Formats: sequence, C-alpha cells, structure tokens
Amino acid sequence: MKKNIVLLFSCLLLGVVSYAQTKVFKEVSEEISSQVKAITQDNALVGYLVFTKLEKAAENTFNYKITIMDENLNDIGTVKFTEAYITLEDVSFEQDVLCLAYTKISNTLVPNENPKKKPVEKQKDELFIQFISLDGKIIATHSNDVSLTGTTYLTGSGFSARYTYVYGLKHGLQVRNIAKTGFAVYYGDNLKDAFMVFDTKGNLLWTKKLTLNGDRYYLHTAGSNIYILTKVNDLAPEGGYTLHTYSTTDSMAYFRYDLKDKKGNWLKVLTFDNDPNTGKAYLTGCIINPDRQKDYTTARDYSNGPYIGLFTLNVGNNSKEMANIYSYWNTNTIAGVSEDGLFTMPDNNFYVRYSTAFKDYEGNTVFAGSAVVEKKLLGIPKYKLADGVFIKQDSKAQLKLDNNVQCDESSYFGPAGTIAGFDKKGFYKVTNNETKTNYIIIDDDDNTFIYNVNTKKIMRTIQHKEGKIKTNVFPAKEGHVMISEYNKKEKYTRFSIEAL
Repeated sequence: MKKNIVLLFSCLLLGVVSYAQTKVFKEVSEEISSQVKAITQDNALVGYLVFTKLEKAAENTFNYKITIMDENLNDIGTVKFTEAYITLEDVSFEQDVLCLAYTKISNTLVPNENPKKKPVEKQKDELFIQFISLDGKIIATHSNDVSLTGTTYLTGSGFSARYTYVYGLKHGLQVRNIAKTGFAVYYGDNLKDAFMVFDTKGNLLWTKKLTLNGDRYYLHTAGSNIYILTKVNDLAPEGGYTLHTYSTTDSMAYFRYDLKDKKGNWLKVLTFDNDPNTGKAYLTGCIINPDRQKDYTTARDYSNGPYIGLFTLNVGNNSKEMANIYSYWNTNTIAGVSEDGLFTMPDNNFYVRYSTAFKDYEGNTVFAGSAVVEKKLLGIPKYKLADGVFIKQDSKAQLKLDNNVQCDESSYFGPAGTIAGFDKKGFYKVTNNETKTNYIIIDDDDNTFIYNVNTKKIMRTIQHKEGKIKTNVFPAKEGHVMISEYNKKEKYTRFSIEAL
C-alpha cells in the first residue's frame, strides 16, 4: 500500500485537538474540503498546514481558511481570505515565512466582438503565490498568467460512475526554500517553463525562462544553488536525466550535466537530496544496462540484469567538482553479487527492485528495495517479492549487502508478471541528527515495519487494518513518525506524533 508521503489527501475535515501531539479530524460536510500538507525546510519537515475551502462567498469566489501547525500538531496560526477557485500545489518555509503556491481559475468578462452584445465570460488561468507569517498575516501575493491543462478522470462504477475534470500545469508547480534568502518557485505549462526567486518579504528578485528539453522537471535547492533536474523519456525510459545548476548569487551562472557514467551509460535516479554531513546536494540510483534499457518491467527482465551497478553523485558547480562513485557488478568483482545483479547467499538468492537511497552519517550510501526471489517449479521459473533489502556503498565504491529483513511476501507469479504490480513496498526515511540514527518506514501490503538502519533491527510492526481502524505511518519531525488512524464507521481520522 504505497502512499504519497507529502501527506496530501482530499477529505472532509473539522479539526479537534485532544492533547499534545495528537489531533482528530471529523468529516462534517460535503461542501467543505481540506488538504493537509507537510511544511518543509531544507528537505526536512518542520510543520503541517491544513488548507480548507469553505462555502461560496459570491458567484465565482470562495472563502478559504489556512491552519498552520507546528511539528507537534499544535495550532500556531490561522488565515482566512476570499479568492477565486484555487488549488494548493506546494508549500515551503524560510525565516518564519511560509510560501504557498496555488493554481487559480477565475472567470472574467471580456468585450464581445459584436459591440451590441453582452460581454463574454472567459476563464483566466493564473499561478498564485502567497507569503504568510506564522502569526497568520498575509505579507504579500504574486500572480502570473499561465495556461492550465484539463484532464478528465472517471471515478466510481455503474450508477455511481462520473467524470471529473481536473485542471493543472503540464509540468507542475514546485516550491523550495533557499537558505537565508527566500524561495525558488518552478512552474511549467503548455507555453513555457520558468522559475522565480523571491525574498521572504515576497519581493520578486529575479525570474528565468527556461529553454530546457524535458518531459519531467524536478526542483531542488542546496545552499545558494538552485537545481532543475529534467528527464526526457525518449532517450531512455528510466534514464534521460540532465542536471541544470543555477546560483542565487549570480543569475547568469549556469552549468549543465548529463547523468551518464564515464562509459556513456544512462543513470536512473532514485534520490535527489542533501548530504546530512555537508549540506551539499547529491543524487543516487542505478546504472542502466545499455543492452536492456527497455527491459525493466517484468520478473524475466529483472533476472536478465536491467542494471549493471549503483551510483552516488556528489553534486558540484562544474564538471571538475562532480564527484561520482560507481559500483559495477557486471565485472564480477563484487563479492556475493553476480554479473546480472543477483545477490547470492548461503540460504537465499535474490535480485533487488531498488526503491530509494540515502546517505548516512558515516558517508555511506544506503540503497533500499524489495527482494525478487526466483524459484523453479516443475522446471518453470516463478518469482515473488519478499524481504526488504539494504545495500551499502562506501566512498571507495565498495558494495555489500547490509541486511535483509522479513516483510510481507507476495504470492509466486510467472516470468511475464509485472514487478511493479506485485511489489507493494514503499520505503521512507526518518532521521535523528542528535543521535545520528537513520530509520526506514517500510510500508508494505498488510503491515508497516519501522526499521532502525543503525542497529539493523525492526523496531515495530503496525498492521494496516485492525477491526474498523485503518492505520498508516508517515515520516514526521526528526526522530519521530506520524501515526494516522482512520475509523470508517465513526468517520474520523486521528493523527499522533510518536518518538522512535
């Protein structure tokens, strides 16, 4: 049961605080809808925000309420305002200021071509940005004209089936804080891609129209640097990444880096994050087998080696500063790993479907994924998804199996079975800077496992469903997790912050 760890969900909520670090939301009305988003700073969670669309204020406007909570779910500020139809897309935090980015749809009257006829109502699409202080004051706003793309979704079935029309930006809208400066905002529609830099007072410092080629765009910041990671699907289904580096101190500075190894093999990105020791950006992932670029979806594909190794890229501002760590198993030089990526153990052999990776406090990169076990039944190969697997890569490119832990297992399936359809595991990181401890939440089909990477032990196992209660676990503030308990019968959701 994989979840979007941004904690974004649409529901009908009314908040009721019961005691510290616990909050209960009850469903109250179909006319009132809310989004809950995590507030981040430097890629770390620092609080939560509830954005609620209330009743209509007029024909084309609504009343809205924003509730700001700290990392312990305590309310610290409330904002009420009236606007056209807006959808909250992203939020970030810097120097006691929140930056919220929305898409906005409003209807305006424009003159008719025939002057004798009434004005024509026309839809206007905008990017709408708010800057809010923690005490609930709107410091500034900013708007840009954009072109939203409409998509139709079919929800429900039978007599309850209906079509929902959703508007959004073609390449999305993302916000990241820039330490000691303000915020970077990226957006991409049908006509252009661009990013803007604001200070914490909401002043636009500069904007840059991008002429990059990409099907997907990812915004990241570290120190004074702004990164745009683009992906072109046609170059390689899992590769085709290019890193574009900009500087907040020099709007003209620019550096481009194609994500390939020295042999020209494309790299598949798993993680784009900041090093806990240096604060500098890094990327991790898999080195794609050039002969099997399109063969990565089925169990048979995994047994034939879609990857030839793993990489860590410590990002610099130019090609000389880019520090690459490549670990290749196709050379048969890594003990316990075959040339097609099979980890061989005395009692268990498996391939790995890699999901994520992170740097620990000792400078190693830890890769996490699901074990793909192969077994011959009546001479026919069968496969299943089994353990959670952790692979460690050190600074000298040495690679080893750090641990594999028992989790929920799938049933056996044939070679043509799609791996993504059988793999129910999601891996999410929680850190504690004081104790320099890393944890991984393994969100599986029936259970959630909380794993201590340092001690290599499962600390806790939580069932997803027990009676009428459905439970999920999310990363929270440092060294903590958020437990979400949904009671369908009583129609409430309880969130609690718990220490690890």
